[in-house]
Amino acid sequence: MTIHKGHWPTPDDETVVVAREWPDADAARAALAEHEGLVSFTAYEGIDHDGAFTYEQWTSEDAIRGSDGAPVYRLYRGQRGEGTPGCLVVVSVEFEGPDERRQRDWIDLVFEAMASEPARPEGGISGYFHVSADGTRVLNYAEWTSVEAHLAALAAPGADGIGTTDVWKKVQTYPGMSGGSVKRYRPVLSATKTAGVAA
Repeated sequence: MTIHKGHWPTPDDETVVVAREWPDADAARAALAEHEGLVSFTAYEGIDHDGAFTYEQWTSEDAIRGSDGAPVYRLYRGQRGEGTPGCLVVVSVEFEGPDERRQRDWIDLVFEAMASEPARPEGGISGYFHVSADGTRVLNYAEWTSVEAHLAALAAPGADGIGTTDVWKKVQTYPGMSGGSVKRYRPVLSATKTAGVAA
């Protein structure tokens, strides 16, 4: 099963994203409903933790229904390589106060760090970096071949996060970062406006 069967936006698209956490997979499934403006909806359950996650794409912020204060994002940068996804890794980074330039500068630094690596981590397939509309968060929606591949990349000798170069140290100690999390998930439900629902 692929992680996402829906439409991936490009940074030029007007699509907005809502990322929500849920107590369990049943609650995430129940959140799927037909709404004008909903482009795609994917639900995941936690692999090594309780809870679930939904990644929803909408045509505009005005179209969003029932986000309950969940952060609203726009895609800034992304890249995708080869491989079949078996695990979704959601990396959330929080900053001290709103600053759109800081969000984008930090993401650009991550891409610089990835380019500085002599080899790409085994099992890393994609990374889609989103900026929150309120200027305080970054969300990376990353596909990996497996949980084991992601854990091995984190545990690699000399690794600081995923990478081993000095640029990664700048990513980890970037001024203004106030918190964040890394969580792993598996897909349980995917739907698009035109394609219907896939288990």
